[in-house]
Parts: sequence; C-alpha cells; structure tokens
Amino acid sequence: MSKRKKKSVSEEKTIQQKEMPNRQWIWIVAVAFVCYGLSVFNDYALDDFIVIVKNKFTQQGFSGIGNILSHDTFAGMTDAEVNGLVGARYRPLSVITFAIEQQIFHNSPFISHLINVILYAISGVLLFKWLLLFKTSFSKKNWKQISFAASLLFMALPVHSESVINIKGRDDLLCLLFFLLAAIQLFQYGGLGKSKNLFLSVVFYFLALMSKETAITFLAAFPLALFFFSDSTKQKIISSSCWFAAVAGLFLLFRFLATKENNGAINEDILNNPFIHASAVQKYATVFLTWLMYLKLLVFPYHLSYDYNYNQIPLTDFSNPQVILSILIQLPLLIMAIYFFRKKPVYSFSIFFYFLTFSIVSNFFLTTGTPLAERFVLIPSIGFCIAIPALLVTGFEKLKNRNQFDFLSRLKIIMLFAVLSVFSVRNISRCLDWKNNNTLFLSDVDETPNSAKSQLNAGFTCLNLAKENSGDEKEKLLDESMSYLQKGIVIYPEKIDGYINMGVAYNWKNDYKNAELWWNKARAVNPLSPQLNDPDRVLSVYYLHEGMKYGVDKKYELSIRTMLHALQYDSLNAEILFNLGGAYFTIQNADSAIYYFQKTLLKNPDYPNASNGLQSAMHLQEIKKAR
Repeated sequence: MSKRKKKSVSEEKTIQQKEMPNRQWIWIVAVAFVCYGLSVFNDYALDDFIVIVKNKFTQQGFSGIGNILSHDTFAGMTDAEVNGLVGARYRPLSVITFAIEQQIFHNSPFISHLINVILYAISGVLLFKWLLLFKTSFSKKNWKQISFAASLLFMALPVHSESVINIKGRDDLLCLLFFLLAAIQLFQYGGLGKSKNLFLSVVFYFLALMSKETAITFLAAFPLALFFFSDSTKQKIISSSCWFAAVAGLFLLFRFLATKENNGAINEDILNNPFIHASAVQKYATVFLTWLMYLKLLVFPYHLSYDYNYNQIPLTDFSNPQVILSILIQLPLLIMAIYFFRKKPVYSFSIFFYFLTFSIVSNFFLTTGTPLAERFVLIPSIGFCIAIPALLVTGFEKLKNRNQFDFLSRLKIIMLFAVLSVFSVRNISRCLDWKNNNTLFLSDVDETPNSAKSQLNAGFTCLNLAKENSGDEKEKLLDESMSYLQKGIVIYPEKIDGYINMGVAYNWKNDYKNAELWWNKARAVNPLSPQLNDPDRVLSVYYLHEGMKYGVDKKYELSIRTMLHALQYDSLNAEILFNLGGAYFTIQNADSAIYYFQKTLLKNPDYPNASNGLQSAMHLQEIKKAR
C-alpha cells in the first residue's frame, strides 16, 4: 500500500474517532443498571401474572404464539377480571417474547427482569444516537452535551420505574425501542435518501405498533422530528408519512381481526372505568388535574405508586385551584410551541412531542382504564428530557458570556451528577418495593391512601402473611389486614372483595359470627358472586359441627335449627342432610327424618347408613300410623 493510501486511511480513522461519542454510551448503560439492576432479583408482581404465569398462551411456549397473535392480549388470562377493561388490548409482541422465554427458561423472573433492564439500557443508547442526528441552532459541542444529558436523565427518571421493573412493562419498552430504531433509520433516510433506510424504518414502526397501540401517535411524531431537525424536503416528509400511515392501517386491521370478539360493552366498575359516573365537566377537569400530576411526577418523583385508581384522584371541577394551575402551565406551553413553530426551536419540538405522544393515554380523547399511570409517560418524557438540559445549557451560556465564570462548566456536571444520584436512589428503592406483590402492596398503600385498590390489596397481603405465621404475629397481621380492608370498603363499598376478606380474617380468628356478618354483606352487594362459594362451605361446615355438638348435649331442637342454618349455605351437602335426618329421627319426627334421609340418598346414593336410617324412619312412621 502506498504512503498516500496509508495516510488517507489513517486520516479517515482519525475523523471517525473524533465523530464517535467518547464512550458516552457506557455511562448511559451504567446509569440504567445502577437504577434498575437490583430488579433482576425480584419475583413476579402485579400484571406479570396476567401476561406470564397465569396466561395459558404464554405457558404453551412456542406453540402458543399463534394464539397470541390471533387474540386479545389478555385472552389467555385464566384467573382475573381482565375482560372488564375499557376497550380491547392488542400487544402481541411482548407476550410472544414471554412465550419464548417460557419455552427456553420456563418461568424465570430473573431472565425476564434482566431482559427488561437490557432493553431499557439499549433504548437509552439509541436515544442518544437519535438526538445526535438532530440539526439544531445549538453548536455541535453544546448539542452533544444536551443529547448526552438528556439520555442520562431519561435513564434515571424514577417515573419510568414501573415500565422497567414490572416485567409486563415490556410492551412499553419494546414500543420505545422500536420507535427509536425507526426514528434513526428515518433520519438516515432523510439525509442519504436510501430506500433501504425507509424500509427499515417502516418495519421498525410496525414492530412498535405490535408492541403497544400507543405507537399510533408516532404518525405525527415522525414528520414533526423531520421538519424540525433534518434537511428533508416537504415532499420527502409527506411521502414517508404515507408509508407509515399504510402500515398503521395494516396494524389496525390485524388488531380488529384479533379483538373483534370483544363485545365492547361498557364496564360499570369504576376501578376499570374511572369516569363512568362523571359529568363532562367533572371528567375534563379531573383530566387536567392528572396532567399537572404527571408533570409533578416527572420533576418531583417522591410519591410513586402502582395504582392511582378510585378514589385517589377524586372527581373535581374547574373551580379547583390545581386544575386552574394545570391549565395556566400547559396552555401557555402549547401556545408558545405553536408561536415559535416556524423557527424550529428545540423547546417547541419538546412540547409538541410530549403532548402528541401523551394524547392517546391522557384520557382527553380516549378513556383508559385508569385516571393516571406512571408508565403512560415513558415515551412522552423524551420531550421533557430534551427540554430541561437545553434550557440549562442556554442559561449557562448566557451567564458565561456575561460574567466569564469558568466554574459554570463544572457546575453543569455537578448539577447533572446530583440529579442522577437522587433519582438513582429513588429507583433503587422502587426496585426493593417491587420485590413481589407483598412488598409492593404494603409499601405503596401509604403513597396512595385514598385508593380503594391499594387498601384492599394491602389487606389481602396481610391475610396472606398471616397464613404463614402463628400466635401473636398472626393476630397482629390479621388486625392490620382488617384495618386496611375497612378503609377500602369505606372508599368503595360496592366492591365485594373487602367484605369477603374481612370475613376470612374473622374466620381465622375463629369468630364465625362476624365472619358470617361480613360475608352476608358481600352477598347483599352481589348475591351471585362465585367468590361466595368458599365462605358458604366454611359456614356450612361450622354450623354443621355446632349442630352436632348440640345433639351430643341432647339439645335436639337447637341442634336442628343450627343444622338447618348450615343447610342455607350448602343445600346439597349430604352430611348435613343425613345428620338432620338423624336428629329428626331422635325426636321421633318420622316425616322429616324420611324427607332428609331421602334427600341424602338423592345427593349420594352410597352415603353410609343413609339407607338404614331411611328404613328405620319409615318403620317409625308405620308404628305411629298404627297407633
């Protein structure tokens, strides 16, 4: 090779090295693992059971993939009221990954959690790579700093903890990952004009849609980004948008075919339809209130919870100061973004991106199954993470120009490190909270004390823990359970779970009278609930044994009344029927004895001594007639 060629190759390598990020991707990955690495030791929690452990399609492994693609996402669930959710769900891609993991690793929460953290870390690197492709008014050096800071901030935001730590949150993570892959290819297409890049971008967009339907908002986000930060012509932006629209249409067709069996009936359970009893004014005022809460969670993520359902965020109206504040903050932001739109500032893009990607889960246009959920701002928060460092860099540059403070560059690093440290500690604590359902329910109940679901779940958790203990510790846990359950019942008296579990708690305290009282309160709310089957068996057995004790004490009338009471809870119980026959025979009531012995044999023809009892009763009847 000639010296000239060697020099050319050497120069090319030097240029590539200068253009490459200075190993900054390692820091992004490191922040992701510092924040969420501890989650790999967690068990399954919350909705993990819906899509993995108790999902018959997932448990079939490779053979279940066909059913996953052709059914509603929750169709494979065998043990929850998931059909009560508002609207269908079609997010097959994440469930397919769970089926593959099940085939290879079986039920392994360690592997599933690890994959989630890796996907999140990769997304952070892709976000950095995408932002570096932006052509902005900032200098190259400043924009690189902004992109790096934005990516680090995105990795550390505690409001993302649910999406990463909850394995089920992989639908959000995959949607984010494929959005970024599609966006990068689209920008490369805008710069180089290669159809291969557009093809890959469209494919990645389809995978984002298959991950979560919220990717439909990218139809607006893609052209918005191209318009602001690329040299793409209007014609190129429009033509590429047509391809994305076609793919979205294809996805919607697949979604319709897979979920058409969902009858779309409106669920009247306020836990699954938060605005079912709200007027239009109440709904939209409450929606604006939640928008303010989302911003608060982004900036001050101290109070985090898996649940914000009824009645943690009560219905309100437009006289609420917080609703007014929400409008006063967000309406000017939108006006500012629109006003400066043609100048293409980063801030306008950040605002538009946030509201566009947030719109579908905001409850403003479509009603979701919850008034607020932290996972809903995973992708919209990209706008927030871009805007904050951009504003700070702008401010520091102005101060530097005026005062020539050399320490400003170091101050930026100190501030970023401080924020990352605080957020990392919060994320680590959330990893501990999400260890399993028990830790999650008991840690978050104090964060959302007005949520009926939080209180009822905490009560149920204490019941489970009481089952594993004895003595004073068991009594303490039962008392705690009853305290949580009573709060949940007060908040949402129409939900029978609280009454059922209150009865269970009293049952384990051997207080059957109060157990019966609470179970009958549940019966008054929903007399046909299958949840009453087990309580009815418990009560029937208790009153049968009490009746038999009275019989031993020769208190026959009381024995019969008690066993008749047992029969109210299990009218087909052969043991109760037989003992009633025996009690009536003892007091010489032949007709009633014959009736209950006959019913015993109808229920169980082979019941021991039932035939003999019937013959004896019939003989007694003949003797009485003869007299």
